[in-house]
Amino acid sequence: MGPIMQRYREIETCIECSAVTHAQVPDIFYYAQKAVLHPTAPLFDQENQTLKPRCERALRRIFLLCDHDMDGALNDAELNDFQVKCFNAPLQPAEIVGVRRVVQEKNKEGVNDLGLTLQGFLFLHTLFIEKGRIETTWAVLRKFGYDDELKLRDHLLPVPSKHAPDQSVELTIEAVEFLRGIFRLFDIDNHGALRPADLDELFSTAPENPWCEGPYRDAAERTTQRNLTLKGFLAEWDLMTLLDPKGSLANLIYVGYDGNPASALRITRRRTVDRRKQRTERNVFHCLVFGPKNAGKSALLNCFLERPFSAIHNPTVAEHYAANVVDQHGGSKKTLILQEISEDGAKKLLSNKESLAGCDVAIFLYDSSDEYSWKRSCELLVELARRCEESGYGVPCLLIAAKDDLNPYPMAVQDSVAVCQELGIEAPIPVSVKLGETNNVFCRILSAAERPHSNIPKTEAGRKRKHFHQLISHSLLFMSVGAAFAVLGVAAFHAYTGRKNSSS
Repeated sequence: MGPIMQRYREIETCIECSAVTHAQVPDIFYYAQKAVLHPTAPLFDQENQTLKPRCERALRRIFLLCDHDMDGALNDAELNDFQVKCFNAPLQPAEIVGVRRVVQEKNKEGVNDLGLTLQGFLFLHTLFIEKGRIETTWAVLRKFGYDDELKLRDHLLPVPSKHAPDQSVELTIEAVEFLRGIFRLFDIDNHGALRPADLDELFSTAPENPWCEGPYRDAAERTTQRNLTLKGFLAEWDLMTLLDPKGSLANLIYVGYDGNPASALRITRRRTVDRRKQRTERNVFHCLVFGPKNAGKSALLNCFLERPFSAIHNPTVAEHYAANVVDQHGGSKKTLILQEISEDGAKKLLSNKESLAGCDVAIFLYDSSDEYSWKRSCELLVELARRCEESGYGVPCLLIAAKDDLNPYPMAVQDSVAVCQELGIEAPIPVSVKLGETNNVFCRILSAAERPHSNIPKTEAGRKRKHFHQLISHSLLFMSVGAAFAVLGVAAFHAYTGRKNSSS
């Protein structure tokens, strides 16, 4: 069995047994149970004889939580508190001395004058696993809320529930202030931006860095050295909260948020209510960016993140978001999230009745020098307007005349005026990303989102349907008033006849 286990490291246990003599039969069931309750694979790399990255990250977080004086080592009192929390039994002074001695003999950096270091803490758990006491490490992990995938269990993540599709989830002021403090803490050189190494350190207590892959990887503003600015940092968190509230809350806790988890997120008011009240209380706005191929959608998103213009056209094949904080008149700041919708993806999105519920504003880009691009953009706009009228989720819409540095096609002005008047929306906003002339487009997009009752396109069929409903409402009101007068007339007649009879 030795050579087999040496070759196939994933095999945890080999046992000789006999059903005839009952030799080691109970051990079979014990180790089978142990393999399920305390599996080795998630924690330990048998091939390299090291802790797996996700296990090491979880233990690092546990160490930092137990290092109350934040001196980088667990002193005797902290080590004893850890033991009581995990195993409900204190360590005797002699046992603490024994732990330190074992660690120091094998790993000199594992102990210093202050106590057990992080390196020693990790070594101790490696030793437990190597000695077949993996249940000890699992007991620690589970006591601190980790599941079998080494993520926080769901009951520790009280994400508020949306009651309607047109609500969204945002960070609270308390959570944003915590993130500002974390940014300053990890901005070691005080340059106002976090380097990739700083972000890796920030998320070293999370299962992984959530921003290493799409859709977050290139979704926020960075410097020319690829460092993340404070605006970009906060925008990334807003984007993650919008797309994955549970993951956002979990990562807040991983990086050290020690407030009440239920106070970190909030549910926004329904957009239908905002439209009725003609104002919104949201701080984060989601904008869908439609347009035909080669209209300039990606260029606009890159411009929003202050990236240089590129004449090379690279078709978007994956989810593409751009999130940034927009400064408004009066000093207020709001986060705008642009989501590029490919021409092929538009059909799929618009076929889903609820897909527009979470959208605060939609923009339609077209190449102002190309008549086909204009017509295709209009088709998408009319289709969205029709879907909004069917679903009841009215979405403010804007037309963006991109590539304004090129000569417009002959009937561009007349066509745009006719369409905008017919649909009841503002005239197209001309922009040239190539020349850097954006015409304050991002503030105007945000302004449209903040006025949820305006710039909602109306089709001819929608106007007729609305007129019909108004006629029905007026008819019902007239009937109700007529019925009320009839009742009052009957009551008055009975009162009159009653008085006449009594007088006679």
